[in-house]
Amino acid sequence: MKKEIIINLSIFILLLSILLFLLKILNLFISGPPRYYELVYNLESGNLKYKKEKLVNYKSKKNSIEKDDFYKYNFDNYKDFQFSGPIINAGCGGLESGVHELFFVSDKKGFRENVDNLYEKTDYVLLGDSFAMSICENRPYDLKSQLQKLNNNFTYLNLGIHNINYVKQLSVLLNITKDTEFDTLIWFFYEGNDYNDSIDKYDSYNAFQSSQAYEYENKDFNHSIPKHVDKIDYYLNKKFEITNFYKFKVWLAETVNGLSSLLKFFKKYDKLLNEDEYNEALKIAKKYLNTKNISNRYIYYIPSWQRLANHKSRKIGLYKKNPQIKQLDQLKNSVKKISEENGFIFVDGENKFINLKDPLKVFYYKLNTHFNKVGYKILAEDVYNKIIVSWK
Repeated sequence: MKKEIIINLSIFILLLSILLFLLKILNLFISGPPRYYELVYNLESGNLKYKKEKLVNYKSKKNSIEKDDFYKYNFDNYKDFQFSGPIINAGCGGLESGVHELFFVSDKKGFRENVDNLYEKTDYVLLGDSFAMSICENRPYDLKSQLQKLNNNFTYLNLGIHNINYVKQLSVLLNITKDTEFDTLIWFFYEGNDYNDSIDKYDSYNAFQSSQAYEYENKDFNHSIPKHVDKIDYYLNKKFEITNFYKFKVWLAETVNGLSSLLKFFKKYDKLLNEDEYNEALKIAKKYLNTKNISNRYIYYIPSWQRLANHKSRKIGLYKKNPQIKQLDQLKNSVKKISEENGFIFVDGENKFINLKDPLKVFYYKLNTHFNKVGYKILAEDVYNKIIVSWK
């Protein structure tokens, strides 16, 4: 009896070892996004924001980040920068680095760190969502600062706001820059979610009050409402109970991602973009830019975490055959076609990121966050080389 138990246990251990070995092989070549939702979030209590912050907190404890040497504002020095608005707490740190918060000084219209005279004249207008804004990355590691570091001879009016998609971005462009003289528009399209909007909302968005750029109602659990502050504390001190079972769930979610990615080859993905509505939005933008004689207009396409998480399958030629990548390629091709039909130059950022040795290093702890300072540095370099140098 004892001998049978030992034999059965040995067989079980052998089979388990073989299974883990096969999962490891799959992760080396087909690994995609880990199954955090199914194996971590869905098995935890609390709202989704809390669950995501817990995962980020756990990762931040396991992975030390570089020393925080970003510029730190205080109430004695922030006016030295000639930004006319108050200091804002972006309320995003728990979902990003898990270590530090973003504090920035707003301008007269509520956007991030623009001197007011840029609303009269600037070389470049940067338009987009949280990636254009560089949510949760402090100066000098944000996109605009990185561009200025590459060449400080040009000026940039940054109109990026987190959690807005292309229709509200269009409203920002038309309402905020109507009295602004500028040479070039760089409009960022983030592949991960910028397609989630409807042109039917455009008229209501046109009631957008520029003085309230960071006061809009925000019901999305992923984002806190940025708010004025009377105290600056950059560092987070959130406490989470990290049990061994929690660590196991995270490990399991990351171990089976190769297998789950393989199963995706049998899944059908829906079309993401309403092409007619996006075309209508760009038609409005085209007409507006024509009236201002702005011929230098670009759509810069930022690849998503979902795309970059599938980078390992390129080793064995399965990357382009992945149905999720086909879905994202369809989105990209639609944005490119519609952009070019409306007089925009389409700039594809995929190759710059996917060809990195580890494309996921541009995100905090390789999680589905916004870019870290490495990501914004790479983004700035690509924008500079493909757009700014190309015509100046």
